[in-house]
Amino acid sequence: MSDLPQVIQYIPLNKLVASPRNVRRRHPKADIESLAASIHSRGLLQNLCVVPGEKDCFEVEAGGRRRLALKLLAKQGKIAKDWPVPCQVVAREDGIEVSLTENVHRVAMDAMDEVDAYAALVAEGKTPDEVGRRFGVERRHVDQRLALAGLSPRIKAAWKRGDVSLDAARAFCLVDDHAQQDAVFRSLGKPVTHGPSVRARLMDGRMRTTDRLAVFVGLETYEAAGGKVLRDLFDPEAVFIEAPALLTKLAEDKLAASRDTWLAQGWSWVDLNLGAGRGDGLSSTRLHPEWRDPTAEEQAELDRISGEIEALDAELDANGVEDDPRWTERDDLEAAFETIRQAGRCWTGDVMALSGVMLSIDHDGEVSVSEGLVRTDDQKRVDAYFKQRRAGNGAESEDDGIEDGPAGHVSALPKAVNRDLTLARTRAIRVGLLGELDVALALCVAALAARSVHRAEFTGVAISAQARTVDDLPDLEDARALMEGQIPSEDDALLGWALDLSRERLLAVLAVLVAGSVDLSHEDTSPVDLRKQAIADSLARHLDIDMTRYWTAGPDFWTRLPKSALMSALSDAPSMPERSARAREDAIKAHAKLRKDELAAKVSALLEGSHYLPDILVTPVAIGGLAVPPQGAAAIALPAVAAE
Repeated sequence: MSDLPQVIQYIPLNKLVASPRNVRRRHPKADIESLAASIHSRGLLQNLCVVPGEKDCFEVEAGGRRRLALKLLAKQGKIAKDWPVPCQVVAREDGIEVSLTENVHRVAMDAMDEVDAYAALVAEGKTPDEVGRRFGVERRHVDQRLALAGLSPRIKAAWKRGDVSLDAARAFCLVDDHAQQDAVFRSLGKPVTHGPSVRARLMDGRMRTTDRLAVFVGLETYEAAGGKVLRDLFDPEAVFIEAPALLTKLAEDKLAASRDTWLAQGWSWVDLNLGAGRGDGLSSTRLHPEWRDPTAEEQAELDRISGEIEALDAELDANGVEDDPRWTERDDLEAAFETIRQAGRCWTGDVMALSGVMLSIDHDGEVSVSEGLVRTDDQKRVDAYFKQRRAGNGAESEDDGIEDGPAGHVSALPKAVNRDLTLARTRAIRVGLLGELDVALALCVAALAARSVHRAEFTGVAISAQARTVDDLPDLEDARALMEGQIPSEDDALLGWALDLSRERLLAVLAVLVAGSVDLSHEDTSPVDLRKQAIADSLARHLDIDMTRYWTAGPDFWTRLPKSALMSALSDAPSMPERSARAREDAIKAHAKLRKDELAAKVSALLEGSHYLPDILVTPVAIGGLAVPPQGAAAIALPAVAAE
């Protein structure tokens, strides 16, 4: 740099202009506003660096943000337009070097240093608002830094030495109790870097406001009833219900308000079910409404809509454009057709007197209605009624409106758990289809036949073809990315590309497309869910999928299960058969007395490494797929030896 002396001058603000040589060109508006607030609160703590310019002006080589902040203060009337600015005047040839040096060597304040600075000011008696004005930041930013300052000494020390990331430290701020913070810290592997895992441990047992019951009740209603919420300062989406019992009571009251409406229609009973599964005391039988013939007006409208759909199909087939906006028009026509058709469903008084309605809340927080359910105690009355109807009609095997579900099928696991488990299986099936081209081809033909012949979507498979969004395993993501990078965008080029592919390559691309259309995740509660499970079982069997390669029962899984499911898994633990009958019975009784979280930890430890799979993930064995080897036959032939 030049050896010329550097002079400090007070130069009027309106004589300072931006230098064309300044290496930093962009200054975010919010950044300038924050700096202006800081300068107004504390004054200008650092001189500007300028070089002489034209017409008595000076070009700012270092301090462009400060100049803009001062101009903003002048615009706001907080300082004069000619406010004297302390500047260090340097030679023009040194200007760009000064600008580059200041910007390259600038180091932002470390988060922990900022936390300590804010905490020290508050300890001196400053309010958070005063701290915010002094540093030119929002009150929320100050509150976040003060929350980090309030962490337990153990976690702050771990943060400083790098054993806790900033993301994880923010998550620990969700609670003020240092003992709870330290307990969760000790339970986690080191280093602690994953904020969501910390929040999950701290909030164990609490309900998020995105839970279906919270959405159904509404946060305002819950808070108006005296319920409190816990909000995460760092994550606006992380809001937790402090009183789940109150929320459940509010949900029951709101749902019960519609009970009388259903009873007035003639139903024998109306129950509320806020939990998971089918509910207690229900038979596997379900009754269905009868269908009346459409009225003359309805039939005329159905015929009109059918004619429009057929005409549209002909035009769309001739056009062949996948994103033709008339596909939306066709979907609207199909919806209108189905609305009129569904109006023909009618429940007879006799059937309603024999069955009831279950009101529940679906995962979107909407009321879900299940009609025609039969209680176990009413099964004999239902059988007698339809036996009498068949006798009166002279028919032995007529469809009399009864749907027989699997005998005694009641899902043992919560719906959310079933959804996650079957999603894991969906991922495995999607990847498995990549290597089994014949199965992918068969699935494609079945889905296209269902769409073409029955005008219906094949359960769990969306081949039209549209992709179902699933957080896939890397194998399928890589294969799809490779395929998408090769597919032309224009229809004529796309067809030419496909025609040039070999049969093997064409089938491989088909397998990727078919795999991406599969979504067989479900909650194991409705007839549609059971059909999805049957299809998933069939595909898993043909794809020879071993779910132990894709899913492991970790602690997070066990803590989500009801106690009954934990006790069932405990009885199937590998160590149980090695014990005597009395020892097994004593162990089960002892475990039954544990709290749910303690029991979950015990079961997790007992089944660790056992390749445990819940029934919903077990691939059925094909008929004839099992054989007893000679060693097994010899073992079976041995006389049983009493364990006691």
